[in-house]
Amino acid sequence: MTSFATGIAAVLAGTACSSQLPDTLPGPAGTPTEVAVGRRPVDLAAGDLDRDGALDLVSADAGDRTISIRLRRDGDWVAAPGGPVAVDVDPHLLALADFDRDGDLDLVVTGHDADGARLWLGDGTGRFTPAPGSPFPATGATRPHNHGLVVGDLDSDGDPDVITADQEQRAAAVLLGDGRGGLSPAPGSPVALGHQPYPPALGDIDGDGRLDLMVPLVGGQAIAVLLGDGRGGFLPAPGSPHRTTWARPYAIVLVDLDRDGGLDVVASHDDTDRISVLLGDRSGRLRDAPGSPVPVGRRIWRMTAADVDGDGAVDVIGAGSGSLVVLPGDGRGGLGRPRLEPLGEGWTVIAADLDGDGRTDLAAPDTNAGVLRIWPGNPSRASRRAD
Repeated sequence: MTSFATGIAAVLAGTACSSQLPDTLPGPAGTPTEVAVGRRPVDLAAGDLDRDGALDLVSADAGDRTISIRLRRDGDWVAAPGGPVAVDVDPHLLALADFDRDGDLDLVVTGHDADGARLWLGDGTGRFTPAPGSPFPATGATRPHNHGLVVGDLDSDGDPDVITADQEQRAAAVLLGDGRGGLSPAPGSPVALGHQPYPPALGDIDGDGRLDLMVPLVGGQAIAVLLGDGRGGFLPAPGSPHRTTWARPYAIVLVDLDRDGGLDVVASHDDTDRISVLLGDRSGRLRDAPGSPVPVGRRIWRMTAADVDGDGAVDVIGAGSGSLVVLPGDGRGGLGRPRLEPLGEGWTVIAADLDGDGRTDLAAPDTNAGVLRIWPGNPSRASRRAD
């Protein structure tokens, strides 16, 4: 895990799929573990908070205005000794990263209706204290409407930086970390997007070793591709924004779909069960894959990707419509028919080895139930799929 990892597995995957009636993942994945947290958990991240080598969980509990911290101890999930972290706004999105270079993961949080980034510094035991100067202003919006939080090293100094995305401002704010627990606006921030942004993603889409920014523009029916300059600045890629065939792109995950060594984009769409599959050419341009957009039988919100069935091919996983949705990769650039697990009201999902057995587990918050559901990894699932 890098110092600014959130616990979500980095991935490679395959592309377009056929749509048939979904079935249920067989095996132990059908009986997830439930971990009680606060009211209305809306986001989730994993990382080793207490330096014991095991991944722990943090959830943004909007109903309580708290961040729940659950440490992995002796096969169970226990509350951190310091209790939940109190937030002055309804927490919406969160991430873990080492912002002060002390080797411990810190916590950054944004609110849906609040400007800026709120930062707490971890002490290596699961406790957090507010960073001096937090919250750090982002767009300066008088009526903020934030839909984004991503973390990565944008200025090549080894420290994690932060990007937020405000719908009303139609802009992304870039906040550079100073390696001491502080954040400040990058030159040229906020970056104008032209349309309303939804949750963005970071990745090196043009292969130059610098992080680039991909932003779904829900009102513009497009994906903005902004190339990073390695100093915290961004410029539109050739052909950006890429217009999507289907309206209202909602969230994206970046994967190498066609095994050419470059990143491609899978995008969900608001109020529909379709996902768009967009192939990159390693210059920042995107093109629709054959068969895209693909109906998957359930509306999907946010996504991740990992090999969840142990067959060596990477799968795409999303949350939405009361279900966890898994689109199995075939290892040749294709995705099989969707498979479902009951989730409840969930908006996001992460993939990581949460129990330390070397297999990829899945976890998602159930917003209505106030629990996190964790499906254990099971590599034998691939050989037991229904025909």
